[in-house]
Amino acid sequence: MEKIGFNSDTSSAYNRRLLFILFLVELLILSLGITFPIKVTLLLVVVLAGGFFLFLLPAWPAILFPAMVVTTALDISGQISEDSRFFTALDTPITAFHLAGGAAIIFCVANLLLKKRMVFPRLKLTIPLMAFLSVIGLSVLYTPQRLQATVDFFRMMFLASLIFVTAVLVENRRVVTLVIVSIILCAVAAAGLGILQVATERYFLPASFVQAVGARIPRAAGTFHNPNTFATFLMVAIVLSFTLLINLKLSWLKMVALMVSLVTLLGGLLVTFSRANWLSTGVGILLVTLFSRRLKMLLQIALILLCILVVIGFISSNLRDLIFVRFTSIFTTFSELKSGARISAASRVHYVKAAISMFLDHPLVGIGTRGYPVFFDKYKPAEFPIWYPIKECHTYLAVVLAELGIVGLGIFLWLIIVILKAGIAAVMTIGDEYLKAVEIGLVSVFIAFQVSMFFTADIGNNIFWIMIGMLFAVKQMGEKAQAE
Repeated sequence: MEKIGFNSDTSSAYNRRLLFILFLVELLILSLGITFPIKVTLLLVVVLAGGFFLFLLPAWPAILFPAMVVTTALDISGQISEDSRFFTALDTPITAFHLAGGAAIIFCVANLLLKKRMVFPRLKLTIPLMAFLSVIGLSVLYTPQRLQATVDFFRMMFLASLIFVTAVLVENRRVVTLVIVSIILCAVAAAGLGILQVATERYFLPASFVQAVGARIPRAAGTFHNPNTFATFLMVAIVLSFTLLINLKLSWLKMVALMVSLVTLLGGLLVTFSRANWLSTGVGILLVTLFSRRLKMLLQIALILLCILVVIGFISSNLRDLIFVRFTSIFTTFSELKSGARISAASRVHYVKAAISMFLDHPLVGIGTRGYPVFFDKYKPAEFPIWYPIKECHTYLAVVLAELGIVGLGIFLWLIIVILKAGIAAVMTIGDEYLKAVEIGLVSVFIAFQVSMFFTADIGNNIFWIMIGMLFAVKQMGEKAQAE
């Protein structure tokens, strides 16, 4: 089997060039330090580094992928301006991810012009994706929330464009490794922060979130506004780490690093108390073992989780009991539907019921994007608690059904099926072991996202769209390798 990323000869040559460049950089900094005062030296280094970075971007814009991953991991910590307003009426925070993603699009175009490459990759999802975006765009014309729907439409266009940017820029194994490693490292750091938050009882959950969901347990959120979004980020890293661990022949150092990362990520996931992503992670791991034909690995994952729970039990028996109760509540949602003790879980059922009622009154094209919160009071079930403030449906399929009708739901399912067929076909045909392992992880992540969105409706998750682009990029690389 092959080592991660690229072969040893290429790696050695690349490392020699990198060391030589680093030597020249250190020599330059030393010369500046001898010639100028320290403050002037630091300023010159920052200016030169920034200028070199901007000069390098048109030639290799793929270096922006780690920036997009890091800015996604920052979430609310990466907000540049909270008070920005769209047409002075709607709050639209500007985040570091907007800058990184926007730069990726701009420099991707610059790279294409630089290489005189005018042909975009033909992705099988193009037609259903354009159709889905068109349905969302048309719904802006009749939605009661026209301004907010317009912002959401442009946001979806922005995220969808990242699929094509990723498919264009991820051209070789080194860039694939860059993206995967960036996700894992950022997620491990975030998971460590989440564990620290629980250990020190400093959770940093915004008061608005706590009040809205009635949070009564110590849910770690890392740098994220919502612990469920935090858990989704960890889920992606867990599935990708697990895929590489069981499918590649790694050096002992890389294997230990991946195992430590996996344990940290699983610990971080547990303390988010996100039932949706506990389930989605389990589904993702199960799919990886199925695609890899390594079902016995499920036992090892179960043992790792058991060890983590034992350690948690020694540290805090109360926290261990909270995890157990939270997990078992997944299976008691319907039996305790009318119980006020399970309002967070039971409300999801009520939201779906309301969505179905909206669909029955507007079956063809729905009530329009972002119309659900407006119509909820009219269609909510009689047993829905009047004191519960949230009016957002947590099941994305139900949201699509209510807001875009049978037309929108049909197109969305078409899009999902096309992506799945393309990914599974690539898994079955790619011969390169590294690319095959990554594709297994990406397909499993995509399906795990569908499970997560059944409970979180997080269609605007940045990583979701980048992972779709990665799925098609790796597929193209596998096809190219086979053709050669």
